[in-house]
Amino acid sequence: MKNLALLYPNKFKGGISCLAMHVLYHHLNKYKDIRCDMYFLENYSQIKNKDAIIITLQYENDYFNVVKIIEKLRINNPKAIFIGGGPCSIANPLPLSNFFDAFVIGEIEDSSIMYDLINGGRDLRGVYYPEYHGRNRKDFKKIKRIYPKKLGIEDYPIVQFTHPSGAYGKAFLLEIGRGCPRRCKFCMAKGIYYPPRFRRLEDLTYLVDEGLKYTEADKVALIAPSVGDYRHILELCQYIRENHNIPISPSSLRADTVSEELLEILDIKTLTIAPEAGSERLRNYIGKDISLEDIERALEIAKINNIDSIKLYYMVGLPTEEKEDIEGIINLSKSIKREFRRVSISINPFIPKPCTEFEKEPFNMESKNNIRYIEKSLRKCGIQVSYENFNSMVVQCVLCRGDASLGNLIREYNKPNQFLKYLKRMGLLNKYLGPLE
Repeated sequence: MKNLALLYPNKFKGGISCLAMHVLYHHLNKYKDIRCDMYFLENYSQIKNKDAIIITLQYENDYFNVVKIIEKLRINNPKAIFIGGGPCSIANPLPLSNFFDAFVIGEIEDSSIMYDLINGGRDLRGVYYPEYHGRNRKDFKKIKRIYPKKLGIEDYPIVQFTHPSGAYGKAFLLEIGRGCPRRCKFCMAKGIYYPPRFRRLEDLTYLVDEGLKYTEADKVALIAPSVGDYRHILELCQYIRENHNIPISPSSLRADTVSEELLEILDIKTLTIAPEAGSERLRNYIGKDISLEDIERALEIAKINNIDSIKLYYMVGLPTEEKEDIEGIINLSKSIKREFRRVSISINPFIPKPCTEFEKEPFNMESKNNIRYIEKSLRKCGIQVSYENFNSMVVQCVLCRGDASLGNLIREYNKPNQFLKYLKRMGLLNKYLGPLE
């Protein structure tokens, strides 16, 4: 019997809403000679004498936790193989390549890759072994991603753990699709999960029926990069409502997929859309392909459905951005506030992620001033403006583009601000933030 630990390297409330944790837990425990337990930042110190420790890498800023966790766990788990996976592994695992024994590059469903790896398999397709393959970008790029051509039901977690503190609350997580059919040039999900795949309607209705039997849930959360792009979205939502009479929460909706029928079925209190940029010119350039007309139509449909709260997502520092684009964010938000009682915006700097068309673009440090300017302009209009800590976003950019040399720095300067100060002091920042060749 192999004893495994599956670890989310941050707090429970984030991990319990991470579908990857449920998929891995379900997948690994289906083997009769494997026992896998789930852990989070709050309880990882309990991990002892495991044969394998699997860590899902969902966000670059978790790397500081990851390094501390692995260094502590190696003491009490001397025989364990440490395996990394998730979107950060697929995109660029190099900054953590000194700490893991192997990274799974891709998606595990419809394969025995995890079982083979845990049982000592070597030279497996879709697995990056830093010590064996090497720790530079060319070495890593030779590893071919594995993925299921079709998303079936065999590896889907019917039984899920839920908790009110989770990001979606006590929701059954229903992934309707993976990858994205759109052409946004900044989106990493589009690159790492290509080609886009949606599940069959009959599979989804089966998963909902079975999932709500065995999962303690008071809603269904629909998971996909663009929920409204699923061609059977109305039929699926109608089925859930008619057969289970339970609220449905979409992870995201594009403005050009919002319809009166859809909003009526979803029964949401806040419409969340992502214009991303303040002008149609810039939206077209970045491949967002949402017009002002699309936004206005979505808002009009929201009104018809008595929705009085709107949330908007924007980015600043995008390639070719001009002052007019910043003013466009302000003007668009103000015009929406005139029509709706509550308007909030989330605004963050554009980060040139690997596996995107914009991966070689520079990070714009001027974004910090533009965020402050937008906040100041909108606060007086009663619009709530939220944003991530700017230094945290700079660190995220460094880590997502970084190389193996960053590993020892993460270990030595194990807090983001200390790490950033060191990079500035040594004049290394522009190496990671500037345009890439």
